[in-house]
Formats: sequence, C-alpha cells, structure tokens
Amino acid sequence: MGFGAAVRAHVETWRPYTLWYVGLVGLGGAVLAGAAGHPWRLLAAWAAPTAGWLGGHYLGDYFDRRLDAIGKPHRPIPSGRLSPRVARTCGVLCMLVVAVIAVLGGWPTLLAAVLGVFGIVAYSRWAKARGIAGNLVRGALGAIALVYGVCVAGTWPSSGIAAVVALAAVFWLHDTTSNLVGALRDVEGDRAGGYGTLPVRRGMPFAVWTVLALYLAVIGVAVAGGLLSAIGDRAAYLVTLAVVAALGVLALAPLVRRRADVPVVVALRSHEVLVLERLVLASAVVGLGLGVGWQLGLALPLAALTWWTQSAMRSRHELGTSRPSGVRSRRLIPLEDKT
Repeated sequence: MGFGAAVRAHVETWRPYTLWYVGLVGLGGAVLAGAAGHPWRLLAAWAAPTAGWLGGHYLGDYFDRRLDAIGKPHRPIPSGRLSPRVARTCGVLCMLVVAVIAVLGGWPTLLAAVLGVFGIVAYSRWAKARGIAGNLVRGALGAIALVYGVCVAGTWPSSGIAAVVALAAVFWLHDTTSNLVGALRDVEGDRAGGYGTLPVRRGMPFAVWTVLALYLAVIGVAVAGGLLSAIGDRAAYLVTLAVVAALGVLALAPLVRRRADVPVVVALRSHEVLVLERLVLASAVVGLGLGVGWQLGLALPLAALTWWTQSAMRSRHELGTSRPSGVRSRRLIPLEDKT
C-alpha cells in the first residue's frame, strides 16, 4: 500500500467532519471560567479534548474491528488499509498527549482527563453493546470536555457554577442524542454482530421517540443554562439557540416521519445535520465568554469545513459509497469472508 493510501486511511479514521466540535466545547468551558485573557489556557482547553477525540476514534475502530468487518468492511481496519496494531498505537499516543497537557494543568485537569479516557475505553469495550447505557457513557464525553475546559482556567467559573452544571448537562444530553441517532443507522450491522443497542433491543420507533425526548431536554436545559449565566450576551445566546433548534427540527423530523423503519440513508443524513448543529450549539457557549465576534469567527469557517469534509468523505466512510441516494441498507458480510 502506498503512502497516499495510508494517509487516506488515517484521515478517514480521524473523521475530520467531527473533529472540531469537542475542542470548541472545551474552549467554551474555559471561557465560562474566565480564561478569555489567557491564550495558552485556551489552547490547552481546545487541544486536550481534540487529542482525546482523535484517540477515541483510533481505539474505537480498533475495538470495533470485528463488528466493522461484518457491517462496514470498507473501513480502514477491516479493509486492510490500516493495521489494528497501528490503530492501537496511534490511539495510545493520542492519549499520552492528553495526559501530558493535563498534567501541566494540575490535578483538576488530570482528573477530568482520566475520566475522559476511561469513558472512551469503557464505551468501546463494554457499554456500546448495552443499550441506552452505551449512549449515556458516550454522551458523557461532551460534558467532560466542558468540565476539562473549566478546570484549565484554574479559577471559580465567572459564569456561575449553576450555569456550568446546566451546560455540562446540555452536552451530555446532546452527545447521547447524536450517538443514538448513529445507532439508528447501524441497526443491521449491530444486530448481526450481537450488539444490543437501544434500537436493536427495543425497536426503531421506541429509539426514535427517545431521541426526540432527549433533544427536547437539550433545548430546555440549554435555555436554562444561558439564563443562569452571569456573563455574556443572553440575547445573542438565545438567538443562536433558535438556530440550533431549527437545525434540530431539520435533523429529527425525517426520523419521526420514518420511525417505523428508518432507512440507513435517512439516519445518516439526520446525523450529518446534527454534526453541524452541535457546532452551532458549542459556539453559543463560546459566545457567552468571548462575544459574538469570536463566536461567528470560529463557527462559520468550522461549519463550512465540516460541511465540505462530510460531503467529500461521510457517505463513503459509513456506507462504502460516494453516492448514498436511494441506499436503504448495506449487504452484511460475514466475518469469515474478510479473514
């Protein structure tokens, strides 16, 4: 395999269309805690969650390699374009980067980082196959990223502890929601691989209604978090939440309409919209601490980059094709056919 093909396999594993969100959440936590005037702290609040996110993708694909060989044989590891050993090594190296940055920040950041790494491994190794518990463990990583950012600031949150708790709950709920939407897309492969996700256990309609309930909670708690904040432009924050809610409707309405049997391509498109929507949500928190100018200056180019990389890579990575229109399900390839 050539150098270019190897690089492409790594880039596919990074999923660059998801890469910018978690760093923005960490940055939001730091500015909520008053780190706006400390560039190195802001950089650390962005860098550690981002490195952990990358490491989570490598380790997640390593732990899921047998499941992917059944449902997604085109992905880097089961297709042979990325060896399991290399994926594991890259994941561990990313976690070492997280550890170094966290140690430099003191024991609060180290504790938050340990929780994050534990959550990444627990999700891939145990929780993913165990219904809503897996979605909640995965969702907790968003809340941990916000708390990590708060810890990086090294001061009592200037926005108020109640606001921080509410906004941490927002990202926990939201990441649980988006992870569950991802599970809607993977029902056939998860069932074939013996993974008892919520839609596999309880059926598609129950899972879709759970997604809707979680998302309504996201919006409600997000409004409360903004109103509780002692800093920032609340009007701009609420306007941003209105944009978030509109994107949420765009993402979830097709799932509700097709809830009896959600086609793979519908679930994929819904998740793609949520990937953009959560960037806007994270930018709302950044705006509370840095102002609308910084919020737009970060959110707009990151959203454009996310849209472009999703258009270029997402369907191929998830479905094995660059032309997803009309795709309803993928052929399941038994594990023994790939070995």
